[in-house]
Amino acid sequence: MEPLKFTRLNDLPKSADPPRAEAAVDPSPLVGVWHSTNRATRGIVKLILSDSGGDFTVRAFGAGEPSPSDWGAVVGAAFADGVGLRAGVGFKAVYEFGFMRTTLAAYLNKRILVVDAYNTFEDGSGRFNYFSRDHFYQ
Repeated sequence: MEPLKFTRLNDLPKSADPPRAEAAVDPSPLVGVWHSTNRATRGIVKLILSDSGGDFTVRAFGAGEPSPSDWGAVVGAAFADGVGLRAGVGFKAVYEFGFMRTTLAAYLNKRILVVDAYNTFEDGSGRFNYFSRDHFYQ
């Protein structure tokens, strides 16, 4: 059996010219400071998305007292809306906290950034893994 080269038609470019290997997704539509639409959130309160010399980074801030908890910056991966497109419409980033891994998967929906967080506890505490969703504006 021959190995798969695509899993669905969306994996194929629409034109006969394949995308250039050196062309990367442009994260500029995602770049900026994003604030939670929920002032009372117990989740993520702010994101700073940056692109510096081709390195797309995500810096998240979690709700905390007396001030938000700075998670630090991690390298993220920007995603386009198709294999032949360059404009970034979403991203993925992973935080390794030691006691927990948080994977952020986000996408633009009109002018709102929708961020899904998949939280996996790795400390044997017995806490259940959980999912959360937050919405952000610039």
